[in-house]
Amino acid sequence: MKLAVTAWDLSSVEALQRIPDQAAKAEAMGFEGFWLPENHFAGPVALSAPLILLAAAAARTRTIDLGTTSLVLPIRHPVSVAEEVAMLDQIAQGRLILGLGRGFSEDLFDVFGVDPSQKRALFKQSLTRMLSIWSGDPIHQKDDRALYLSPRPYQSPYPRLWIAAFGPLALKQAAAFGCPYLASPMETFAELSQNLTQYRAALKAADQEQPAVVPVMRTIFITEDAALAAAVGEKLGQERRRGSSQDHPDQPAFIVGSAKYVQDTLARYSEDLGVNYLIARGRIQGISEAQQLASHTALITLFR
Repeated sequence: MKLAVTAWDLSSVEALQRIPDQAAKAEAMGFEGFWLPENHFAGPVALSAPLILLAAAAARTRTIDLGTTSLVLPIRHPVSVAEEVAMLDQIAQGRLILGLGRGFSEDLFDVFGVDPSQKRALFKQSLTRMLSIWSGDPIHQKDDRALYLSPRPYQSPYPRLWIAAFGPLALKQAAAFGCPYLASPMETFAELSQNLTQYRAALKAADQEQPAVVPVMRTIFITEDAALAAAVGEKLGQERRRGSSQDHPDQPAFIVGSAKYVQDTLARYSEDLGVNYLIARGRIQGISEAQQLASHTALITLFR
């Protein structure tokens, strides 16, 4: 299983300024990927431009892949995204994994003047055009003049593309493009299993091959302190219950406990679901940076 990590501190503008340092630290620890989310208008600090921050991270790293957990396409112009992504892939020399999403915030759609009922159609239109542009088709053609993307992405014909998906329609759309389905940190094991079953059926219906990579993002915290593990588990469980009408106390969407427990749980993800790429998410309220990094170190040790 390949191991990647999200930024573990996004709590302030100063933390965002240290994103390149976090990426370099993740690389030095042995992680194979460093991932950033996208969010807007989120209190005192938001991560609204992950591609810019990944460009800064690319300048400080050499081997680690750099990814977006969900770049929101419906609020962006496809030509602009195609250009920015191509340039970032060049800067990173092919280390970019572009995770794409449709977005879900009604406020976000209101601000950008997007009809939320059209988000899937806009996503499809944008990604289809981006694929065409990256592949070398004209961006614009008039009379005998044609405009082309320059530079093209470092990866040929375009960067690795993963699609974040919630619900049957989104899973079907990810499958239609033949892209890996990037699971969020919110689904339980049973929900993830059901989603993967639907996704794989949709791949077959769309005559698409099963992607080699099966990724999942999970909130992970390794500690041998049973009391601390219980407290963290309870906190994460409360957060999930606030955001979901369903509660599955026997199969939480997070993985918290001893190194042996985490190792056994991840083995189940691998054996039962075929998961082979893990994005470990931190940023647990009340957990210090030192504790989170100790957990990440323990995670890397499990797979050495």
